[in-house]
Amino acid sequence: MTTVAKDDIRHMKPSQRNKYRRQGFSWSEIKKIDRAIGRGETTITIKSATREVTIDLPPKWR
Repeated sequence: MTTVAKDDIRHMKPSQRNKYRRQGFSWSEIKKIDRAIGRGETTITIKSATREVTIDLPPKWR
């Protein structure tokens, strides 16, 4: 099993990361969002066992 820490997230602001965390996303889901932001995508659909969410992504931070 791979673990993801908030230090692994590089493309979004800490405030954006905290917003997703408050909304109930796991660290692995936030990492997927961060990778999509780094690739320049505008939306991402995250599928899990309990939900499917489509998110409009903010621009890359750095």
